[in-house]
Amino acid sequence: MATKFQMITELYDSTVKDLLNIRGKWLEFLTTACRNYKCSFDDQILIYAQRPNATAVLEIEKWNEQFGRWVNKGATGIAVFDRGYNGRSRLKHYFDVADTHESRFSRSVPIWEMQPAFETEVIEALENTFGELTDKRDLANAIISASKNAVDDNITDYLRDLIDCKEHSFIEDLDEFNIEVVYKRLVRNSMAYMMMTRCGIDTNKYFDVEDFVDIFDFNTQDTFNALGVASMDITEMGLREISSTVLSLAEQKQHSHICKK
Repeated sequence: MATKFQMITELYDSTVKDLLNIRGKWLEFLTTACRNYKCSFDDQILIYAQRPNATAVLEIEKWNEQFGRWVNKGATGIAVFDRGYNGRSRLKHYFDVADTHESRFSRSVPIWEMQPAFETEVIEALENTFGELTDKRDLANAIISASKNAVDDNITDYLRDLIDCKEHSFIEDLDEFNIEVVYKRLVRNSMAYMMMTRCGIDTNKYFDVEDFVDIFDFNTQDTFNALGVASMDITEMGLREISSTVLSLAEQKQHSHICKK
């Protein structure tokens, strides 16, 4: 009988296979990942495989200690690999906020929501973080411009790792220039798609599955990891900036509302 670790490993492998071979699956994955952008790439794959609608996940101890929330009786955890456990093969479990309930010690969970009134300040924050934006007429185009700047500024180390592991993949015969072009385009599009989705923007106006067709060339575990890790790491920078800006503005708005009462 297969152990739970073996079952989760098989689930991980089959999910990666689907992401690499089924059109549109990468976009489904990005939609889940944009809500849990602080998790590692491996974790995000297993969250997507087990609970694609999860909005905020933590381990049970962190729900208890950081937010004073208790996990509901009978809730099923999201199994992920415990990479920090002395190199041994072990799982740990996340629970979505929907699996928890408040206690008398509860604290607010900072799940942010983009509002039209915050757009100007968010665009300004993106420009302050990632440099001058070539197009900032609205938030969607500002995100596209910020994604380009962010990838251009941060891709170098990831690109070297990709080139070092390209053997047996469909990008193996490309020269370094063309590998860089393909890689940057896919990471940039993935970042913009995640940020737009998390901000509630209709991505269909800006992207379709053809904009992500290059993913089929990252057909080995190593090249796929190089794609995923770069996309998640750089996107996290952008979403953290948007998050801190939106949460700050929301707090100011709430305080102003209280003061007017």
